[in-house]
This record gives sequence, structure tokens and C-alpha cells, in this order.
Amino acid sequence: MNTIGLRTPRFNLHDFKRTVQVIRSWIRPDAKFRARSEDRASQVANACATPSGEAPVMPYIVNPVMWPSFRGPTSAALNHHLLSSAVHEALKNVAPGKHPVLVSTSPIVPGLFRDHIFKRKVYYCVDDFTHWHGIDGPAMHRLEQETLQACDLMIATSTSILETRSPHANASTLLTHGVDLAHFSSATPDPASPLAALPHPIVGMFGVFDQRVDGQALKAAALLSPQAIFVVLGPVVDRDPGEFRDVPNLRFLGAVPYADLPGHVAHFDLCILPYVVDASTWNINPLKLKEYLATGKPVIASPLPEAMRLGAYLTLAAPEAFPQAVASALATQGAGAPAHQSDARTRLEAFLHSESWEAKADRFLTDVLDDL
Repeated sequence: MNTIGLRTPRFNLHDFKRTVQVIRSWIRPDAKFRARSEDRASQVANACATPSGEAPVMPYIVNPVMWPSFRGPTSAALNHHLLSSAVHEALKNVAPGKHPVLVSTSPIVPGLFRDHIFKRKVYYCVDDFTHWHGIDGPAMHRLEQETLQACDLMIATSTSILETRSPHANASTLLTHGVDLAHFSSATPDPASPLAALPHPIVGMFGVFDQRVDGQALKAAALLSPQAIFVVLGPVVDRDPGEFRDVPNLRFLGAVPYADLPGHVAHFDLCILPYVVDASTWNINPLKLKEYLATGKPVIASPLPEAMRLGAYLTLAAPEAFPQAVASALATQGAGAPAHQSDARTRLEAFLHSESWEAKADRFLTDVLDDL
């Protein structure tokens, strides 16, 4: 089920375009959306194919009509009615007479967690939405508290989320993000990438570039190391790239397909994660951290709790120390790896193998289907 975004739309071009896309998906999915959905469904189906050759179950994607707000009891009740109706209608088509399991990463519709049609209800908490920029924090907190109280299990993706949410849930467990090790560890530089024409060293980051990125630390790092090219791969959301117009060695190259991402990242000499350290980031577990590590490139990250848990495999740098940490890492490039670094790499590879998405999926299913 594709639900509405967590942030109430504002009067700007980005939100207007997004609103048009959502409304079109309600009326009739266009060719681009349909192709993207079918491509994703095909990927999931291939991943779920059984050794015996049995036909896998294809995902059934629903885009329910919803009111673009969750503030106040009236909006909450309306969205519960709209979403619940869409869910029940979909279940009639794909699972008649069955007792489904509800898994949701969104806390905005707690009414679904009180629906007795579900045999088990799981809240998969992947972020602290109450501190997102542009979110109505008190409203989100209220809805999430209702969701926590109604769910059978809360699965947290970070230790901070587990610690803050588990006292309010009936049961909880920790399941951190995994990594597609084969996808990121064996890539070679893509000659068609725009990065292929850039001089080295290249300092890069990928993912959504939003308010959680520490722009000041990134700008200071680029200015302190003018001999390097700093590259951002990913969409820019709620930020104006113009704030970096005075940084000539910083490039924003936009989003690239996930399948092609390793070929671009293979051009990096150093991976960075300059996040602000505040309430909006303290509970997150950035997916890209383990993906960075899987590339074999050196990694410098802000000291968030989940980054600190991986401190044996990367360099932690507070905002004020970030520029110098980048400069020091660039200065030691090509100096040859000492024996202890080789041992560290062996330990890292063993750790990443244990963190595969396949292992996480097995654990996820065990937790979700427990006692059923």
C-alpha cells in the first residue's frame, strides 16, 4: 500500500508536481509509473522464486486515495476510513477468506492496527519521524504512540529507536539494516559515468540530500581540500544547491538507478556521511553506511549512534573536525595498507557477510510470523 507522505504539502513547485503525480496514480497509473511498479514487482518475484521452480506470488500494489494531512481527529478518521476501505477491497481480490498480517513502516494510520481482520500487526520503525523537518512533531508523536500501543510487535532498525519506543510497545526487537554485499563489493568503475571524466581524488556521498546533511561541514571540507572533487549522487530535497555556489569543487549529479550506483561509486576515493548531529538524525540507521563499507573505500561519518557501532571499520568525525578528517584521509591515500589494516579488512568482510539482506529477511520473517 502506497500511503501519503508524512509531510503536509506546501505551496511550492516540488510539492505541486508530487501532488499531481499522486492524483494521477489515484485515477490511472501512467506508463512510467506502471513500468516502474512492474519492474519492481519482477525484481521481488525473481528474489522470491523457489528452488522447485514454483511460480512466485507477484506483489499487488495499491495507491489509496487519502487526505494530504494527518493533523487532528477529523483528518485521522478520514484517512483511516479511506485506507481501511482500500485495504479491505484489496484483500478481497488477493486473499479472500485469509487472515492477513499487517506490516507498516508508517505510523500515521493507527486505526489499521486496531482492525481485527489482521492476525498479527507489526510496526517496522525505520526512523524517528517525530523529528523530521517539516513534520508536525506533536501530531506524529500522538499517532505513533497509538500505533505502538496497538501493534503486536515493534521492529526497530536502530538501538536508539529500540530504547525510546520499546517501553510503549507490547513487544519489540532490534533488526538493523542489511547490505547487498555482492552488489557493492565487486563493482568496477563505469566508463559511461560522468565521474569518469573527473580528476582524482574524488570524495563522494550518495542518497537523499536534505536537511539532515550538514551543509556547513561539507562546504568546509571541500574548501579545505580544493585539489579534490566532491560529488553528491542523489535527489536534492528541501535544499537549494545554490547555497554551495561558492564551492567550485562541489558537484551535484542527481539521482542514478540503484542498479548502476556501484559503477559510479567505484570512482570514489573516499566516501563521506556528513550528517548533522541532532534530534532529526540521532535515531536513524543510514542504509548507505554498510553500502559504503562494502565498496572497500575508506569512510568518514558523523558520530551518530549507528555509525559509532561501526566505529571499528570507519572514521568518526564531529562537524568541527570533519574537514580536517577528510583532508587527512586524502593525504594518506596511496600510502599502502599496513598489516593491521589488512586484518581490519578481513574482519569487516566477515561482518558484512553476516549482515546480508538475505540474513535480515530470514530474521524478519521469523519475527513477523512468530506464534502464527
